[in-house]
Amino acid sequence: MVMRKVVLCLLPAFVGSIFFFGWIGFAIVFTSIATCVITEWLFVRGQKGKVSEAVFVTGLLFGLILPPTIPLYMVVLGSVFAITFGKMAFGGFGANIFNPAMVGRVFLYITFPIHMTNRWIPAANFSDFPAGFATWRFITSTDMISAITTATPSHAYRFGASTLPSLWQLFLGNINGHFEKLGEVVSIGGGSLGETSAILLLLGGLYLVFKKIAKWRLVLSFFISYIGLQVILHWWVPDLAPPLFYGVLSGGAILGGFFMVTDPISASKTKGGQWIYGSLIAISTNIIRTFSLFAGGLMFSILIGNMFASIIDYGVKHLQNHRQTA
Repeated sequence: MVMRKVVLCLLPAFVGSIFFFGWIGFAIVFTSIATCVITEWLFVRGQKGKVSEAVFVTGLLFGLILPPTIPLYMVVLGSVFAITFGKMAFGGFGANIFNPAMVGRVFLYITFPIHMTNRWIPAANFSDFPAGFATWRFITSTDMISAITTATPSHAYRFGASTLPSLWQLFLGNINGHFEKLGEVVSIGGGSLGETSAILLLLGGLYLVFKKIAKWRLVLSFFISYIGLQVILHWWVPDLAPPLFYGVLSGGAILGGFFMVTDPISASKTKGGQWIYGSLIAISTNIIRTFSLFAGGLMFSILIGNMFASIIDYGVKHLQNHRQTA
């Protein structure tokens, strides 16, 4: 029942992905879900087991964190890897240490870096309605020329683009534009399928917290730490770290903060640990985005947080027991 509500909360972002990019978004997400379900079924069929509802969430999330230009065979490879090595290798549902969707994305990011980082397309405007609902892939003839050399808003900021999408565009999801880099016109695209519109993610994410499906400590600790460090880094290195709201509304922070950090299996379970866990991911994300070659550090940060979740909980419990016996 809980997993069904998570799927429901992701539906606005899913429908938005079709509007902004076309029915290719549906194909990517459907391929991801189908592959994840089949892969898990192949593992449990011999034990007469059933696939878990969580696999549908993994498939949906994995599809939504992929770019709209990725070939479908890569979606299949990433989905198989996510379930096999991110979930079943640890014993299946409830036993995985890492978030399977992020495991699959990192695999594709390392294996197919060009497709995962350099090929984006501008998102449709709301004035373009029905936009992607009426086409396989929403892209104009002008954008097609620069579709090979493109950047997300986060990349564009680091490249020193003089023209960037406004905060209102980031909030709604109308992310498109162009800038010049080394004499070449570069198109600004909308990023991954599900991270384009902040308002659609907020609708689903806030509902998750309101229904107590997502632990509010994880969400609050992530965003407080993320915002606090974002302000400091922008003051310190403004050429590398974007302003506060630009940093929050671009790069998948909202999708990650509400739907990835709060994964009940791979996140910290103790109340005190949840504060540390969310802060760790937020701090790591900002540091990687600002000082490394990767403009999108959230996926690495979530896996780092997953790796330390059990240790954090152990430390918190040990400290509590020590205080009780002191």
